[in-house]
Amino acid sequence: MKKIFYTLLLSAQMVVIGTSCTDYLSVPVEAAKDTEEIFGDYYNFQGFVDQLYMYVADPIVNTVCMDNCYGGETIGTTNWSTGYNSVRGLYNQYLTRGYLSTVDDYGPGIWVGWKAIRIANLGLENFDLMKGTEEEKNKIKGQLLFMRAFFHQEILAAWGSIPYVDKVLTDDSEQFKLPRFGEYTAKDGNTYYGYQACAVRVAEDMQEASELLPIVWDNDVANRGRCTALAALAYKARALVFAASPLMSEYSGTSLSDLKPAEVNTGLMKQAAEAASAAIKMAKDNGDAYGLLPWSNYSDMFYTVDGSTVPWSKETLWGRYNTLKGNTLILNTLGRIHLPDNSVFGGNAINCTPTQNYVDLFEMDNGELYDKSLDGKFDENGKLYMWERRDPRFKKAIYVDRDNPGDTEKTILQLYIGGKTRNADNCQTPYFIHKYWPWNCNKTDNGTEYNNMRMMVPLMRLAEVYLLYAEAVYQALGDANQKIGDCGMSALDAVNEIRSRAGQVDTDAHGGAHGDFMKMILNERAVEFCFEGQYWYDIRRYKLGEHLRGEAIQTMDFTKDWTNFTRRTLVNRTFEAPKHYWLPFPTNLTKMYPEFPQNTGWE
Repeated sequence: MKKIFYTLLLSAQMVVIGTSCTDYLSVPVEAAKDTEEIFGDYYNFQGFVDQLYMYVADPIVNTVCMDNCYGGETIGTTNWSTGYNSVRGLYNQYLTRGYLSTVDDYGPGIWVGWKAIRIANLGLENFDLMKGTEEEKNKIKGQLLFMRAFFHQEILAAWGSIPYVDKVLTDDSEQFKLPRFGEYTAKDGNTYYGYQACAVRVAEDMQEASELLPIVWDNDVANRGRCTALAALAYKARALVFAASPLMSEYSGTSLSDLKPAEVNTGLMKQAAEAASAAIKMAKDNGDAYGLLPWSNYSDMFYTVDGSTVPWSKETLWGRYNTLKGNTLILNTLGRIHLPDNSVFGGNAINCTPTQNYVDLFEMDNGELYDKSLDGKFDENGKLYMWERRDPRFKKAIYVDRDNPGDTEKTILQLYIGGKTRNADNCQTPYFIHKYWPWNCNKTDNGTEYNNMRMMVPLMRLAEVYLLYAEAVYQALGDANQKIGDCGMSALDAVNEIRSRAGQVDTDAHGGAHGDFMKMILNERAVEFCFEGQYWYDIRRYKLGEHLRGEAIQTMDFTKDWTNFTRRTLVNRTFEAPKHYWLPFPTNLTKMYPEFPQNTGWE
């Protein structure tokens, strides 16, 4: 009788990423069962499906010295850190550790998704063996479709056109013998090529998954972290928005040299708006389970310190669910990239700190753009415009000089030139990421909170669905006051819902001080999702990277008494088009199969 062998993650990797108390992750590390036994009933089939969740990469927690700030949000001094490599265009370094890793040395990156795709296809090919209720069958098939689509989308968005693998191939490398730039006639009758051909397949699988999966799973706590109907609609919207963007439209030909006009595909944008609208309505109709967090609880989706609560909130739609906490978490993640001064805070002499360029993206509290002439200027109440008169999300995301992440004088940040904190760990800018670093969580003040801290970087949250909807409506119809679908909001309404949650003033249909609604949307995404990994995708998909080539990456120098504020250039950004619009594929794959050419510039 046919046997199926499947393996989860190596035990060494489990130590790195942490284990979960969630029941569905308690699957044997190795199993060998008869085909009928695995796929014949709901319980065993679900055990087979559960291994897929272990392949979802974590942007920080399974990483050493790398976060997901690939767009130049931060800068660092060590050449194995994201902040060092991002502004220098050293994409090959991304492939060795972190979310985009193609090796497993420091925990799996998203490239391991090829294995998950194979597992999902194996489940789908054996789906007819399952005996169970209609609800049970829907849950199984919905998860398999979601996972297959999710991993394709993540690889597609970073590496560019790939084949959509919808069957079990003879081995894990067979997908690289398939043509990268495929052709697909969608259910709507339109034929797509290249990037868009794959993305439309993602969208169709996500749509079917949304019709099969629960909106909310029974026993939500035990099943937290499972994919849902709402998450599937959200990913359908993202896949279509990305596919409709100028860069992806350009690479939607029949080959790497068959480049199309780099322009917005309004048809796909309209489909994206419809998916996002349906997702927003689903969230509103299920308000007990989903919703934008109030500003007072905004950080709950990024960290907790109570020792028991995992930071998975009503706003979190998808991510890697884990329960790693305390010193182990901080030492291997925040301490190796975001925290300073080991003796005081728990850092590890490696810092990636926000660049002055990224800090400048945050609007003023009145909605105006930041003007460099305000550097070091005080308002009538003696507050620095540059730090105290900004969009409220600025101080939620970033610590500045004289901020206190703790509760004693010893923990006051000294980020002026010559200050102890700035000198401690080769810190290049006077800023630290606050978003994932709770107040009072440090070695000096509160050992309990330090040891209880848990963190998460959401891979999809409801706020993104609002902004995807706003972008898609505007790009499809050219008017921010228009609506699509049944969510009841215009594109402008959706944006202002996110801004007003933070207490930031509303914008208008012309993008306010940005002078263009689309520019405002991209800036809004940079601010709302700062340090969550979105910025790199946005500057690529709208082909903004080439305009950033040679950009002076700056820091801010000033004295202890807050005088003589001066900008200083640290390095000039490297961005070569088209090279830096896509990651390089592992060289052995592109040399082995002519159907799978390397991305331009990485040959």
